[in-house]
Amino acid sequence: MKKNSNFLGIVVLFWNDSKKTIQCLKSLFAQEKSISSIILVDNNSDQIYSKEILNFLKKEKINYVKVEKSTVLKKTNKKKLFYIKNKINYGCGLGHNSGYEFCLKNNFEYIARIDNDMIVPKNLLFHLIQRLKSNKLLAAISPKVMFLDNPKTIWFGGTKIGNNLKLQRECSNHICKKKDSSKFRGLIKTDAVVGCASIMRSLFLKKAGLSDPDFFYGEEDIELSQRLKKVGGSLAVDLNQKIYHSVSYTVNDNWAKTIYYNYKYRLLLIKKIGSSSDKFFGYSIFILKLLLMICLSFRRKYSSKIIQIFYAGLHFLQKKYGSFDRKNYKFVDSYFSKINKETSIIDIINFMSNEKKNIIYINYYYV
Repeated sequence: MKKNSNFLGIVVLFWNDSKKTIQCLKSLFAQEKSISSIILVDNNSDQIYSKEILNFLKKEKINYVKVEKSTVLKKTNKKKLFYIKNKINYGCGLGHNSGYEFCLKNNFEYIARIDNDMIVPKNLLFHLIQRLKSNKLLAAISPKVMFLDNPKTIWFGGTKIGNNLKLQRECSNHICKKKDSSKFRGLIKTDAVVGCASIMRSLFLKKAGLSDPDFFYGEEDIELSQRLKKVGGSLAVDLNQKIYHSVSYTVNDNWAKTIYYNYKYRLLLIKKIGSSSDKFFGYSIFILKLLLMICLSFRRKYSSKIIQIFYAGLHFLQKKYGSFDRKNYKFVDSYFSKINKETSIIDIINFMSNEKKNIIYINYYYV
């Protein structure tokens, strides 16, 4: 470690959630054997949530420093918490950049991203840092991620891009969603680390660049991982280490919006990292999926997804991602809240008829 450098900065981003964030912070404060600083990034939450978290810190007698853009630390040799307030809700990827910039400016050797809906076992960070220390070419590492509400089941155990990019599927390897067992142990290679729980070597992050502003929700971690590899780094998952995730907590109350984001940002991922073959098959399969859903729209399994997939494709073509979603998050949330898994084709027809004004509005006026 360089003289006068800091060791580990843990970037925790939160938006309109105090309960999960406080649980996550408690697990981070309980970490053993690791010299770290927590960089708590408030993604422009409503004041009630920010106050609850800051009151918790005060009650626990945890001192924190409000960070300005130009803040440079003189020395960090103890556990500290730094609070950054983003001006707007930048979304999942870009929201972390203010924390990353703070860590790079202050020479942190390692930068962790731990999402606020994580519970972190007390020796996790120490063990992951040991892996990074033993392999200088390792740019980033993730632990095995378990479902918080089903802790014996694996949520993430590695990424496999392969044909998943072409098929518009989640880029997970074969062990994801399986019951944990002794077979799933050791250090394995991965095509991407998972953004919600990872530690990066700051040297590689500085070379690769920060999170891409074109992303708002989802897939930004895969895109960043590919840039980390391009600058000479390797990626790994330590299956010996577990972390626990309350999956999709921030969007789970709006199922249709999640479908919209998933499809749109998988299309963007193909555009960003895909080969010519990936783009040809990926875009074609997207169109075929939409047509198939229209043909099978007499079944609610398919009719309930038509609107959000249609707009995912249309907005991708119109380049309405990233800044569009940051500007129009509340409108998009309200718009898709009217659709659920029980929405029938009759409901869709009525929805389009009754919401004609809003459809034109979201399509043409929001930029």
